[in-house]
Amino acid sequence: MHFHSLSLNGHHTTISELLSKSKKGDKISCKIRDPRFIGIFYEIESRGTDIFPPLLSQSLSMSKVHQALHYMDYMVPNTQVLFRMFHIRNVLRKYVEKNILKAVVKEDRASMGMGVHPCWSLNELARLIIHVIKPPIVVQPMLENFREFRLVILGDTIVAKEKKKKGGIFWNTRIFGGITKFITPSRQIVEFGKEMMNIGKFPWAYIDLFVTDDGVFLSQINLSGSNAGLKDYNLNSLKREMIERWLAAK
Repeated sequence: MHFHSLSLNGHHTTISELLSKSKKGDKISCKIRDPRFIGIFYEIESRGTDIFPPLLSQSLSMSKVHQALHYMDYMVPNTQVLFRMFHIRNVLRKYVEKNILKAVVKEDRASMGMGVHPCWSLNELARLIIHVIKPPIVVQPMLENFREFRLVILGDTIVAKEKKKKGGIFWNTRIFGGITKFITPSRQIVEFGKEMMNIGKFPWAYIDLFVTDDGVFLSQINLSGSNAGLKDYNLNSLKREMIERWLAAK
């Protein structure tokens, strides 16, 4: 399915109807699932329509590369985006100069940790990029001492969990056996998360953060995420209520 809950002024519609009928002042709500359609919605928005969630937040949710470019100043220092294979030379040169010997590669549109690849040496990094995966990709230094948190912010509802690895496995997602523990988030973490939402025009967000001795860094941000363990918060209902308030507002 390319879209989820596609509506025009509160009524179910199709992309064909949007293209032929939408006009200035109309309100369109949907969750775009296929990045190939984002350009169509930008064209519809150019007519003067309002789209919710905002297209910037939807585009950022679908692309690790877009996130890295948009949030570069808030991510792990020396984060790099590679658009072509030969750009690996520049990354290797920079990492050698800064004595960065381990890295993490993120594929652009993968999810659930499936597109995150640890590289325990720069030789492994070069081999991975040259022989295994193709750009565009994001390359970041591998953090050694850090804590990772999942922060969910939806209106006044704020939920935080600490994510931990299990059994020496690099990945900490549930599919790889990772475990989570609910915590009371610090003011610093919450304020950082809200700032990331404002920058990306997120009405709500699932935010992964790294906390180190040097500060807080963004790992990723998305309109969607796992609701495991969050049933009592009725997040889907809260999202629907937010959409209904947006539709009702003049």
